Amino acid sequence: MNELSFIHLSDIHFVKSSDDPSDIDKDLRDAIINDLEINGKENLKNVAGILVTGDIAFSGNRNEYEIAKEYLNRVCDVFHISPSDVYCVPGNHDVNQAIVNGSDLIFAAQNAVDKESIIDAADKTFSRYISDNNFNALFKPIDEYNEFAKRFECDISSNNIFWQKDFLLEDDLKLRVVGINSSFLSNRTDHQKDKPDRLMYIGQAQIPHYETDVVTLLMCHHPPQCWKFKDDILQRINKRADIQLYGHMHSQSVAIMDENAILYSGAVHPTRTVDWLPRYNWITISSKTENDERILKVEIYPRCLAADRDSFSVDSTCPQGENHISHEINIDRKRKAALQDRKKEALIKDEIDLCTQSVSVTETSESINERKIIYDFYEISWIDQIDILTQLSLISKETSTTLDSKMIGEAINRAREQDKLLELHKKILNKMEENL
Repeated sequence: MNELSFIHLSDIHFVKSSDDPSDIDKDLRDAIINDLEINGKENLKNVAGILVTGDIAFSGNRNEYEIAKEYLNRVCDVFHISPSDVYCVPGNHDVNQAIVNGSDLIFAAQNAVDKESIIDAADKTFSRYISDNNFNALFKPIDEYNEFAKRFECDISSNNIFWQKDFLLEDDLKLRVVGINSSFLSNRTDHQKDKPDRLMYIGQAQIPHYETDVVTLLMCHHPPQCWKFKDDILQRINKRADIQLYGHMHSQSVAIMDENAILYSGAVHPTRTVDWLPRYNWITISSKTENDERILKVEIYPRCLAADRDSFSVDSTCPQGENHISHEINIDRKRKAALQDRKKEALIKDEIDLCTQSVSVTETSESINERKIIYDFYEISWIDQIDILTQLSLISKETSTTLDSKMIGEAINRAREQDKLLELHKKILNKMEENL
């Protein structure tokens, strides 16, 4: 068994004045180094690299990346690993917005992809623009990111719109770290006052390849709730990406499901507000074989700034008495289920094609089957889930943007306590009928 460990940083937001005498965040970054020296070394074996899920810089400037490089070198030095053992993806702050704002051609290219309402059409438009070698409009705004990232082989171009790196877990099992770009379309319209945030384009070409003997760790700056065409690609990503790391939201949570471990990371440098709480993570990945089935073990060590702002400590989200969150995924069972799902979907499609009668979904009984309610709830889209839970006041509009499986479970429990299960199910069935 090979055990691999990684240091995970997100949303560092280096600015030109970072490391200046007046930089109050320097002490924070030093505290991370101290935490790694004392606690990281004690808990982690075989540190294989540093994972950075975007927003390395604040405005995509060269000076910001020079400062970032020096700091990441310090992190590597703690574990005596090479400065090249850094893996990163761009975030919206790694986009030089001055370049976007100064070019009508770039803005037009971004909007051409963004205006498409169907994912296949958006992918076609995207492909057309990245094939233009005369003026690569969708890559020009991340020139400085690419200049920084190419030393780590994490640059993004028309030839490589994502990158990947393989590590050996066992003789017949690899860990593949895949970095995708969610910031192709980032521009001045991302966040507008009194308007919903623009959704970011991923595209089907960035979905990790399916391989039986590969465990995939996906890195992406924007989490799924920020994606355009999320419903078209998330199910496929969940099947193929066993571990997922996201940034951007500056709020920390870990979603543990049977077949996935998903980390929504807090920020190293969040905005200094009342609830300011810098965070970063350690991650350990290993595998074992039980009854001829390969089991992936994922351990997430969330680290947060202590109340006295002097050091980092164990996050309160960890189980009592523990310094990490642990999860096991049966890789062989997951891969088999993925293949069976495809077969099942094909059969269902054939049945639908042969069917000439309209089908309606109705509630045949006033009796409440909670297992069926939960099952049906997960059969509708994420958008419909939010709509229903908000209608029934089971979640607030403020929390809907960060909805995860834990929050959904809590919402369903509230429905049970408030005697709203039957009403909840009727709304679910109505959504299912609308989508037939």
